[in-house]
Amino acid sequence: RYLQAQAKIEMSRARRQNHPIALITIDIDHFKRINDEYGHDVGDDVLKNFTQIVSDLLRQEDLLCRVGGEEFAVLLPNTAIEQAQQVAERIRASIEEATTTVEYEGTQQALNITASLGVTPVLAEEKSLKPALKRADIGLYQAKENGRNQIIIHTQ
Repeated sequence: RYLQAQAKIEMSRARRQNHPIALITIDIDHFKRINDEYGHDVGDDVLKNFTQIVSDLLRQEDLLCRVGGEEFAVLLPNTAIEQAQQVAERIRASIEEATTTVEYEGTQQALNITASLGVTPVLAEEKSLKPALKRADIGLYQAKENGRNQIIIHTQ
């Protein structure tokens, strides 16, 4: 809901100022397996580390929201699709390179994760974020079907 409310504000501003907006959806690959294998506390640590990595790559005006268990959305005001693709690639690469150290059964374990991403423009004529979320999710699911740890841009 917060994402939808903020998106309406940003979309209205973008229409007035004729600025682009982009949306990225991100899904942590095989997150259910982490929860099943290591437990929810470790899963929570992975989520915290993930959000820290992504947040550090974003500008102050960008908005990162959790939209589901392991799915996140990033709203990028004043961002054309080409720039959004670059942001998405930085996110993907940073997540792949990072190691999350977690406590599991009394020992420190290093976990590596990857993420799949869908990227789309938010169109000026759209009244809500729903159509863009749907497009970004199509890209996200294509990225997962194509082997994960990749970005798919979906513009229509």
